[in-house]
Amino acid sequence: MSLSSQMVRERVRQYWDWRAESFRADIAATPDRDAWLAVYANAVERLLPDRSGPLRVLDVGTGTGFVALAFAELGHEVVAVEPAQQMREIAAKEFADAGVRVDLRAGYAHPLPDVGTGFDLVTCRNVLWTLTDPAAALRDWRGVLRPGGAVLLSDGMWNTWRQEVRLLRTGWRSRADAPVGWRFLAAYLRLRRGLPYYRGIDHTRARRLLRASGYQDPLRLDHLMDRGYYEPETIDAHCLAAAWAR
Repeated sequence: MSLSSQMVRERVRQYWDWRAESFRADIAATPDRDAWLAVYANAVERLLPDRSGPLRVLDVGTGTGFVALAFAELGHEVVAVEPAQQMREIAAKEFADAGVRVDLRAGYAHPLPDVGTGFDLVTCRNVLWTLTDPAAALRDWRGVLRPGGAVLLSDGMWNTWRQEVRLLRTGWRSRADAPVGWRFLAAYLRLRRGLPYYRGIDHTRARRLLRASGYQDPLRLDHLMDRGYYEPETIDAHCLAAAWAR
């Protein structure tokens, strides 16, 4: 019996509630923060050249707040959405410690809670693969953008057969030494049928999905990223930015 989309979303949320603390430690050990900031600055410059002053940014699936914090530190007005309470609590502390203001909301990346409209940019870092209907999500995000607004996505192929075999043989522990691998498989293997991109999404499919959802001329920006953060088995970790095709 297949699970409803609502049940799949709830089980994904439960997993990331459990994963929150070890994920925070992983993010803290990220060696590529400056490279990510370069990606974001490059995307804004190329996609929104007519915008001066602070942007209105919506970060969906903010997790521990990595992207939201970066844009807030760059002086932008940020709304961040996250369904997992433990993730939100960590994100709130990160924002407070950094002395920035982020409007942090409880809710899913799709369907979105009521966040208003008129955003210049929607950001989605490594979340698209966890969604039950990524195409519908991209269309809905377009609905909260101002005309000419843009999306900034990053994702990759996270759960290939090779990676699953490695997890089954050896397990995998996070940088915080949490037994992530087996717990991940136990949670996600049961959800595969409800997640179209359970194994991840490569840049070719992501480009196609963006265009089909009403965005134009996706730019690939991951050449600016430090590749060292990702596991060696990760395939095609990428970052794409695209404007709403008016």
